[in-house]
Amino acid sequence: MENASIVTMLLTLQFIRPLFRERVMRMIFSGLNDQGCLLLVEKLTSEDTAFNRLFIQHYYDFKRGNGYSEIEIAQKREALENVLIPYRLEENMQLLKEVGFRSVEVFFRWCNFCGIVAVK
Repeated sequence: MENASIVTMLLTLQFIRPLFRERVMRMIFSGLNDQGCLLLVEKLTSEDTAFNRLFIQHYYDFKRGNGYSEIEIAQKREALENVLIPYRLEENMQLLKEVGFRSVEVFFRWCNFCGIVAVK
């Protein structure tokens, strides 16, 4: 990637093994124009286990409200186990700053989902 003004990563970084995330972010950063930005939307985890449980419960309630059965919810959870590895918000922010983004800000937050804009 080169000469990019905007890059979007929507619920994808969480599927990249943590060992490789910094390398991916550095490749994106180097391919962005000056003043270019990354829009990153990710599922998060919290250090507070009570919040984690609460957010997950709200998310499952949301799925039920949209017609998902208990079996479908359980199958999706099992399919993503050890594949989707979310970071805490602070870890994502730190990663973006470490690779060189000078401005990093949250633009959206709903329970354990977050949107971050990072400017080169």
